[in-house]
Formats: sequence, C-alpha cells, structure tokens
Amino acid sequence: LERANFDVVEEQAKANSYTMQLNSEQRNVVEILLSAVYNNAADTPKCYFLDGPAGTGKTFVYSTLLHTIRGRGDDVIPVASTGIAATLLIGGRTTHSVFKIPIDLNATSTCNLKPNTKEADMLLKTKLIVWDEAPMTHVHAFLAVDRLLQDLTKCKEPFGGKVILLGGDFRQVLPVILRGSRTLTVASSLKKHALWLKFHKLYLTKNIRALESERDFGAWLLDIGEKKSGSTIQLPLQCYPSIQDPVHQLYSDIDFSRV
Repeated sequence: LERANFDVVEEQAKANSYTMQLNSEQRNVVEILLSAVYNNAADTPKCYFLDGPAGTGKTFVYSTLLHTIRGRGDDVIPVASTGIAATLLIGGRTTHSVFKIPIDLNATSTCNLKPNTKEADMLLKTKLIVWDEAPMTHVHAFLAVDRLLQDLTKCKEPFGGKVILLGGDFRQVLPVILRGSRTLTVASSLKKHALWLKFHKLYLTKNIRALESERDFGAWLLDIGEKKSGSTIQLPLQCYPSIQDPVHQLYSDIDFSRV
C-alpha cells in the first residue's frame, strides 16, 4: 500500500465534472461524506453504509469522493471485497491486499499489518476509506480491520475514528460459507453484529442505468429483494427460452430446415 501520485489540478477538474452530474440523492451522499471528512465535530458520525441496488450510481458516488478528496491534496483509500469490483475504483485494491486480512478468519482474528510501516502510515493519514461490495464480506473481516485501525490510531472508537464508507446491496450476495446453512450465512453478515448499529445508513433508489424498456424488470427484481413478491415467484416469459434458442444463437448461419 503506497501513496499514489495524483495530479491535484487534474483531480479538481474531474471532481467538478463529476459533481455537476450528480442527481439529488447522490449529491446528498457526497455532501454528507465530505462533511464527515472535514468536520471535526465530536458528534459527527464516522461510519456510513451506502445502500443501493445495481444501477443507482454507487460507483459514481465513490469516484466523485475520490476525485474531490484527492483534489484537495488529501489521501483516500478505495478498497473492494473482490478484485473485479476493485478495478472499478480509481486506485482501488482488494480489502485483503490493503489490510492484510488473514484467509482463515475467526471472531478474534487480527490483520497481518504491522505498526511503523509504510502501509500503517498510509492508513493513519487517509481521510476516508471506501469499501465497496461490503455485504459479501464476513463480519469477522470487519472486526479484524476494526481492531487494526483501533490499534494503529490508539483510539477505541469504531475503526479507530476513521471515516469509513461501506457500500453495496444486501439483496445480492451475502458471505459465502462453505457447506453453510442459511442460519450460518445470515449470522456471518455484518447486519447481525452489534457493529452494524454504529453505521449511519444512506440510500440510493433511482436506477439511472436501466433502459426504459428494462425498468419493469428492474422493479420486479427489486420487489423480490425487498420480499414484496410473496413466497411464490412467477418468472417473466423472457426467462423461459425454448430449448432450441441456444443452438440458433450459436449457429445462426445454419439453415436448420435442411439439417
């Protein structure tokens, strides 16, 4: 973990451009986080969770925050629970890479990151930690990072008093427990731990990615995630392709009437 050399002027220009494109929900989130970062009032919340279904612009909010803070000459650490998600964050890394989270986790695990190192110094100097796809991370990983930051900062507040923004969608993938029951899977979620109560919840609800023709399907998926569809789910007709469809799609140049 090393400090990246971002051009402050370029970051300021990008921050201005991104900020102009924010919708009202996104702008509210950005303003709340920037206030938390630069407001030293004791009663300002430091832990946030950004809840938003796919397409609501979570990554755009993260990018706006990254450019804005870097444009002010400050450090921000973007991480994600998966490598693919980390590539969508400018300067992003996986949580295991940044915090040295052990592979084999338990309730008392600690991160393998030592004090008085470049990595520790970067964590101490950062103004904000952005953690994407947080819902799929086991609660033991959050507890390990919490212990690490408290140890480095010598502060007993959650995550050592650092401003941290978790983001994701609990309607999607929860932590994967090998041969685990539904009960174990739910128990492994951050939502089931007392630490969750420390987080101030923020919400994005407007799907800005879906085409007009896809909005009904998106709303249907959201209803399933919100448990508004009842115990029985009727799949739309487009989810029932004929058995021949894959063949015709793969071999569209063949005249099957002559085969």
